[in-house]
Amino acid sequence: MDKPKKEALQELLRLLADNPELADRITITIKPNSKPKQGGTKET
Repeated sequence: MDKPKKEALQELLRLLADNPELADRITITIKPNSKPKQGGTKET
């Protein structure tokens, strides 16, 4: 995770810790990577 994203996530978590009532109104969607990783085992 790059630094700006990590800092934004940490700030969001701080806000939720300070204001737990906000958690009821927030929906977080986590998408898988759009590109599969190259490599791994090759099946023949």
